[in-house]
Amino acid sequence: MLLFWGNTHSVDRSYSLKRHKEFRYTYRVGRSQSTPLMTLVCAKSRNETVRIGFSVSKRVGNSVQRNRAKRRMRACVASMVNNIRGGCNIILIAKPDVPTAPFAELRQQTETLLKRAGVWVSES
Repeated sequence: MLLFWGNTHSVDRSYSLKRHKEFRYTYRVGRSQSTPLMTLVCAKSRNETVRIGFSVSKRVGNSVQRNRAKRRMRACVASMVNNIRGGCNIILIAKPDVPTAPFAELRQQTETLLKRAGVWVSES
């Protein structure tokens, strides 16, 4: 079970990918899925928990837009974190339209990516 940190819009920091080598491993070993708003890279890990990282390049915009994209993606994942199977590293990569896209569309595409990657656990 993942715990929320601070408010209900962010995931506990202990469940995030932080180190460069964790990102590098996930990019190297992982499989990618893509939608018009974002790309997901998923790789199995030794941990039983899910580890999630966010990547937003300068192509998305200035620092304000990049931080907004990261906040929106974090909020989106936090709302569905209980449906993500553990034992994997996930990186969500933002595309240029993330800061301005409707939040409902962002949620729907995130769920689609998680299902395609095989890490979505349906509610029962």
